[in-house]
Amino acid sequence: MIAAADIEAIHEAALRVLAGTGVIVMDDDAVTLLRAAGMRTDGRRVFLNERQIERALAGVPPAFTLAGRNPARDLRFGEGRPVFGCGSGAAYILDGTTVRPGTLADAQATVKLGHLSHFIQLNGDCLEPLDLPERERTRRSSHARLTLSDKSMEWTAALEPDVDDAVAINEILHGERWADRPRALIVLNTSSPLRISAETARILQRWAGLGQPVCVTACVMGGVTGPATPAGTLTVQHAEVLAAMALGQAAREGSPFVYGGLSTMSDLRTGAVQFGTPEFAMMAVATVRLAHRVGLPVRAGAAITDAHVPDAQAALESTRGLSTAGDAGADFLFQAAGMLSSFNVLSHEKFVLDDELIAALRVAAATTAVDAEALAVEVIATVGPGGDYLAQPHTRRHAHDRERPTFLPHASAERWRALGDADARAAAATEVARRLAAHEPPDDIDAATRRQLDRYCLG
Repeated sequence: MIAAADIEAIHEAALRVLAGTGVIVMDDDAVTLLRAAGMRTDGRRVFLNERQIERALAGVPPAFTLAGRNPARDLRFGEGRPVFGCGSGAAYILDGTTVRPGTLADAQATVKLGHLSHFIQLNGDCLEPLDLPERERTRRSSHARLTLSDKSMEWTAALEPDVDDAVAINEILHGERWADRPRALIVLNTSSPLRISAETARILQRWAGLGQPVCVTACVMGGVTGPATPAGTLTVQHAEVLAAMALGQAAREGSPFVYGGLSTMSDLRTGAVQFGTPEFAMMAVATVRLAHRVGLPVRAGAAITDAHVPDAQAALESTRGLSTAGDAGADFLFQAAGMLSSFNVLSHEKFVLDDELIAALRVAAATTAVDAEALAVEVIATVGPGGDYLAQPHTRRHAHDRERPTFLPHASAERWRALGDADARAAAATEVARRLAAHEPPDDIDAATRRQLDRYCLG
């Protein structure tokens, strides 16, 4: 574990890197913008000093509300209660025992599962529909996510035309003044070590310029794209994200920004990145503390695993990845459900299993009453030593307090065997089918708007 006292040392090291080594920004307009804001440049290398970083940080709101299409779906970032989302754009899906390329139908099914979840709050881009031509994927996927769910949405933007689509679709849904409030979140990545790609820089400038929230995430791989020590890897991460933050504020001061960190250590025998290790969880905690050090909302942790099926390894690693970041105070847990094979594969069975995990984590994090009714001193006195609480009125009043829906088997061994002795994975497969059959799309989009949306996305 990286001690809280050492976070300051990592922060100071990152400031030295920014001032002395700098960050390469691959877009000339972004370099010009940063130079105009006072940063020293050498070609596309940009140097930022502590005063400039502090000035940029002062403009970022410590918290913001992401408006949902349905106001009841508004999400608050930055106040310590995590927002859970599903996203990563995995290219493959686990279908039974077979891994195959993802399709639009798979993506639609994932949206339905997310819409029915009580705990997945952000409608994310979970799966790349490889059965569609590349030029159609973003529009068709966005259409599916908008028509099958009314939850707040993460907008896909890997290329600038994706931003054109996001603007056009939001204008269809919300009118020309759609950007008057934070409504559309985009997640971007740095290009470690110490680089911001041209596409990321252009999208960041444009989206921040609209006043819309951007989460910039560094995924530094220790020993490959960062130093072979956790502290060194976190130093690179911190420098990259702070540089991206400064660019966003140069584009528009006060635009919402989320600090993202998914860095981990690589296996230096093979060069493979490992997300299911204790080091990933350790660095997630450090990421939260680094973001809190500079006063930013933070994305960290994930229900991620290096396992390739939803087995005990997947459960162990996903629980560690979510719970440590959540306990540390992460505001945004994006890959919170369904991921296998180090972000490369989506599993619908794991999606509902992770949904159960989130439910358990929220129960564990909730405060419990400790008033006179809960302490039950009079009831304890009435029953006395060796007594029976079952018939007490107090027990009847609280009999349903801990009831919550679950598909996991909790029957006795005899009844479990009589019901077919399904393990958790088999129970999850049955639950996936049940939820997909139960899905009903929201009906809040009026007919005229739906026609415009269909024409733009599907035409």
